[in-house]
Amino acid sequence: MQEYRVSLYTVQPFRQVLGPVYVTPSVLRSNIMQAALDLSAPASSVLIQNRKNAWIQLAGHPGAFAPAGPNTIWKKRIAKENYETLAYTALKEFPQSCYITPIFYREVEYNGEFFIEMEDLLHHFNDPSIMDIKMGTRTFLEAEVKNPTLRADLYEKMIKVEPQAPTEQERDQGAITKLRYMQFRERESSTASQGFRIEAIRMTGEPPNTNLKRVKTKEEVSHFIKKFVTGHEVVIPVLHRRLVDIREKFESISFFKTHEVIGSSLLIMYDRNNNAGVWMIDFAKTIPLEDITVNHRSPWELGNHEDGYLFGLDRLIEIFAELEENLEDVVMVNQEKPKKAPDDDPEQVSS
Repeated sequence: MQEYRVSLYTVQPFRQVLGPVYVTPSVLRSNIMQAALDLSAPASSVLIQNRKNAWIQLAGHPGAFAPAGPNTIWKKRIAKENYETLAYTALKEFPQSCYITPIFYREVEYNGEFFIEMEDLLHHFNDPSIMDIKMGTRTFLEAEVKNPTLRADLYEKMIKVEPQAPTEQERDQGAITKLRYMQFRERESSTASQGFRIEAIRMTGEPPNTNLKRVKTKEEVSHFIKKFVTGHEVVIPVLHRRLVDIREKFESISFFKTHEVIGSSLLIMYDRNNNAGVWMIDFAKTIPLEDITVNHRSPWELGNHEDGYLFGLDRLIEIFAELEENLEDVVMVNQEKPKKAPDDDPEQVSS
């Protein structure tokens, strides 16, 4: 039986290097499940006080998350459908999924509302810096854009962001379809071109920055990632390996061949001790497909359900590979030059 070791950032195969505790996968999952809090209500103030980190919600619907105990969180089901619960339940059939997603415990009902209880990934870190990356070339469901109705409100939203965006015909109509608006919005960020966008960044001791919707080019994305790890460049190879590992496991899990993965994120974290990790999160729009499979790389056309998840992951890995390749030069520059405050940085990209 293969042995595994537990590190601060993930469950790693035996070959990895970090102070190990040797356990088998079955024992590991059993121990973790025993540690899950058997709650029928949100955590008390006493439990919250014992949490290692202050509560942080980086992105997503406000109020959608709540701490359930020292090691777990509750995520509120926003939509009527329970696609996220179904996704986590199905993924438990694939042992390799426990490496790349939070541990799912159960779905609970409280005061007429439904919540998912899952592992609090922040528990593995000490006041971490966090980056939320929304994956895919498409972040909307096909069902959301099938209506061909022209809408003046979406036209107004478009010209508020980019006055020159409408075509001559759209100007005459003073209205656009929802599909047109959604694709316009995707092209304003790096979603359409790179297959992902930086949704939010939270540096240790600072409030989250969510004003990143206009970060568009590969160079701009790379700039923000470099700033994210400034002073902790040693985590770049760790994050690079984790992204490659996630891609390999994603491709090996048949579940993903029969589901479109929309609006899912990669949560990237590291802390002052250079513990680092990456996980797949957010499966509320991971929808099963009928009589069709997807490869997550082909361009999207209405009806083929391609989402571009792996297209984006390939490009994100490419950025981290380039950062790792240049790591020695980056470290030398940081050692020679005093660190500047963000407002004084002449290379700062406007978001």
